[in-house]
Order: sequence, then C-alpha cells, then structure tokens
Amino acid sequence: MSKTSVKKNAFLNMLKSVMALLFPLITFPYASRILLPEGIGRVNFANNIVSYFTMLAGLGIGTYAAREAAKRRDQKEELSKFTKEIFLINVLSTGISYLLFLVCFFFIPKLSPYRSLLLVSSMSVIFSFMNIGWLYTAEEDFEYPTVRSIVFQILSLFILFFFVKTPKNCVQYISMGVFAGVGADISNFIYSNKYISWHQKCKLNLKQHLKPIFVFFGMTLVVSLYTMLDTSMLGFLSNDTQVGFYTAATKLSRIVISVITSITGVLLPRFSYYAVTKKDAELRKLFNKSFKYSTYLSLPSIAGLCLLSRPLMLFLSGRAYLPAVFTMSIISPIILLISLSGLIGTQLFASIGKEKLTLFSVSIGAVVNFTLNSILIPRYGANGAATATVVAESSVTIFQLFCAKKYINIKEQLVSFLQSSGACIIMAVCVFIVCAILKNIFIQTIISVITGSIVYAAVTILAKNEIAIEIAKIFKTKFFYKRADR
Repeated sequence: MSKTSVKKNAFLNMLKSVMALLFPLITFPYASRILLPEGIGRVNFANNIVSYFTMLAGLGIGTYAAREAAKRRDQKEELSKFTKEIFLINVLSTGISYLLFLVCFFFIPKLSPYRSLLLVSSMSVIFSFMNIGWLYTAEEDFEYPTVRSIVFQILSLFILFFFVKTPKNCVQYISMGVFAGVGADISNFIYSNKYISWHQKCKLNLKQHLKPIFVFFGMTLVVSLYTMLDTSMLGFLSNDTQVGFYTAATKLSRIVISVITSITGVLLPRFSYYAVTKKDAELRKLFNKSFKYSTYLSLPSIAGLCLLSRPLMLFLSGRAYLPAVFTMSIISPIILLISLSGLIGTQLFASIGKEKLTLFSVSIGAVVNFTLNSILIPRYGANGAATATVVAESSVTIFQLFCAKKYINIKEQLVSFLQSSGACIIMAVCVFIVCAILKNIFIQTIISVITGSIVYAAVTILAKNEIAIEIAKIFKTKFFYKRADR
C-alpha cells in the first residue's frame, strides 16, 4: 500500500472542493442577477433532467471501480485490464443512456420549451464515458485532477462574463458548466496512461463486473431519486420561479457539503485496504476521527446559514430571491445529515462490502422524499421541497447510524458533538450582536463569518475538542513554522 498521506489527499480534495465553492460564489451572484429566478429555474430544471441520464451513463461505476482498482494498483497489467473492462461497460451504458435521452427529448411535451438547454447540457452525457476519476482515487492521486479541474473552472469564467449579458442568455450559462466538467474529464482521461497501458492486449471479461456494478447502480439510482427529485418535481408540479428560489436556497448548503465531504471523500481506498488486510482497529480509528470532523465542521455551518440567511441571500442572489430566505434555513440541516450519510454509506459500507445497507437506507429516503414532495410541493413550493428533503435525509442517516453503531465510539462522538453544540450557541450570540450593530450587507456578512469562525474555534480549543486542537496544530505547523524558517 502506498504511503500517500491521507491528510495530503484530504487537503488536495478539499482544495478542489474549495475551488468548487469559490466557482459558484463567483458565477452564481452574477448569473442570478442577470437571468433572474425564472432563468435560473429554467437552467437548473434542464440540468436536473439531464442529470438522470448522466447518472444512468455512469451506472454506479465510480465507487465500485475505485474500490476494485485500489486492490490492483500495484499490478499494472491487472489494473490496465480492469480499467479497459470498466471503460467498455461505461461506453455501452453511455450509448444506451443517450438513446433514452433522445426518446424523452422528442416525446415528453413538458420538455419542449427547454430543448436548446437540454441539448447543450446533454454533452455531459455524451462524454461521461471519459470520466475515470475513480482511477485517480484508487491511486490516491488527487493532485492532477485538482489542478485540471481548477484550470477549466477558470477558463469557463470567460464564457460567463463574455457571453452571459441578458436574461435570454440561458444557453450560454449552461454551456459554461458543461465546458468545465467535460474539459476536466477529457484531460483526466488523456493523462490516465501514467497508470495503465491502453495498448496492452488482453482477454476482457465484462460479465464479472456486472452484478456488483448493478448493485452500486441501484444505490446510485435511489440516491439520485431523492437528491434530484425535488427539483424535477418542482419543475413539473410548480414553476420555473420556484425552481429558481430552491436553487438559490440550496446553493450554499450544497457547497458546504462538498467541502466537508471532500475531507472524508478520499477514504474509500484506505478503508478498503484496512478491510482487506483485516486492520480493524485502524479502520475504526480513522472512521471515528472522520466522523468527528464531519460534525465539527457541519454544526457551525448550519448555525451560520440560519443566522445569515437573509444577508447571504441578498449578497449572493439579490432582492428578487428574498422569498428563498426561509427555504435556506429549512434546508440547512442537510449539511450534517449528508456529511454523515456520505461517510457511512459511501465510504465505510462500500469499503467493507456492505453497500446493500446503503441501498436499503437510500430506498427508504427515496420513498419518504417522493411521498412528501407530492404532498408539500403543490401547496408550499420550494419550502415544501426543502422540508421533504430534510425529512428524507434524516431517515437515511438515522438508519445508517443504527447499522454502523459497532464502528462508532458513542462516548467520544457524544462529547465532541456537545462541545461543538455549546460553541455554536456562543458563536450564535456573537454573530447576532454583529448583525445588530452592522447594517451594510457586505460588511455584516464578512465580519459575521470571521467573528463566528474565530469564536467557534477558540471555544472548542478551550473545551479541548480533539479536532479543533488538531486543526490548530496543522495551521501552526504550516504557517507559523514556515515564517520562522524564513
């Protein structure tokens, strides 16, 4: 097993997610004011519909392939053979998915007004077979994908600022996102010959992978049903404006989730290695530390979004989106819920061969979400969709916590949770005072975030929270010691 540092990988993956955070923080405030809620709603609805076909083209391959490739990473011939097998399966699934997309494109009347947007967005389906990020995950190489992702994000900004000028420029806006994603995937595919030989002749056996892939696909399908269903059902049962409000309300929560899960998102190959080599103690230790990181970062994020929902909405989206302020507060608990379910279901259960538990848990979530969406969206619009999502995510996380209880050190996690909760209360008082004193939206937001972060960190360090102390040591080593060396 490579001695690649988990901390380095987590940092690189977090850097990629931070850029994914900064990217929409730059693009969305600009686009939301140009396109307005209706335009943003149209774009997000079109992207949402295409996401189902991208998911079908991906076929749940990512997690399975990362796990299996990690087992073969020290044998280049075996890894090359495996990669080509997975690649061919992905090519076939992509072809089938795009054919189904074309059927829906021509025969579902509701989609007619969105055809130009759907065609551009569907490029992500066509090129999805080149998405072999799982190979880099297996090799624990997060540097190259991170750099390529950042480069294409920066390039796509030119598309935004040069071509998105009026509310009619929805196609140009959707092109920006497609360019960033597809460009990075193509570059990663080209660079893959560093780890495998595409020209190596070997007898391929696709059949052996189909059963586990379909198990993961079932899991991906059900997860997608309740993570994407809210936007789809809003589009069908409500209107583009409500989709726009919901997009604005969930944008920050999803960004924060991506940053937190990026820290635990590098653990699958390490968990898999510990599981295969029967290093149970190391696996439990790493899992519990990751669990603490998730709660330590999630709780203040939830509190911050609730406290600053109005200034954040005004700052990021504008006055046209003020009806989404309450929606942002409703949806904020998914930060903790998805962070934990991602760690348990995607990282832990997949690595120890218990992915069926994840499939069952997300099936519960899908049923709950569909049922509540059907009841709440027609009456409450975006607020109804947010409520349904929180309840569905709660059902998934509670079930997974119950199934994973033998891996969880309950006493340690409870102490860490209470320390963070207490610090959040003190932080909330300080942020409330800042908001009462400062009236300028921009200054209020910036000072509140800085004050809240400092207060939360200080209180948790004083409370001797393990994660707070570890983060403080990392900062001290990275910044203060380097300056001293100079």
